Amino acid sequence: MNAWRYTIFEFLNERGKSVIGRWLEDERLTDRDRGALKAKMDMLARLEPGLAGSVLAGPIKSKRNPRAPKHIYKLMVHADMMLRPMLCRGPLDNETEYTFLLGALEIGGKLDRDAEEAEQNRQIVIADPNRRERNGRYR
Repeated sequence: MNAWRYTIFEFLNERGKSVIGRWLEDERLTDRDRGALKAKMDMLARLEPGLAGSVLAGPIKSKRNPRAPKHIYKLMVHADMMLRPMLCRGPLDNETEYTFLLGALEIGGKLDRDAEEAEQNRQIVIADPNRRERNGRYR
């Protein structure tokens, strides 16, 4: 029996590469950071309905565009760095999947990326479902 309740996807950039994978490389995260991220992703994939608040924060609003739709959440990962990858439920099936849209860090209590960027990626996935792929851990 599959232990995963939710399928975890990752947004793909225009070259077909995972934005989360690229973010992990660019930020040069420690093994501890990566392990903490994987553990939180596993918690999210197994999460019982209604318990998302124990792992996610949000929906978060854009600082640049406060009137933007609020479909973006951040995964709260405490490690050597404060990892806050942004994601959404669905967006194709809100009952069975989450899609990671953008990597972010929290520095001094503020995100280094804006939720509006994640929302733009969400809209791309809605228009073209091929712009995301399943995370290899949750197949």
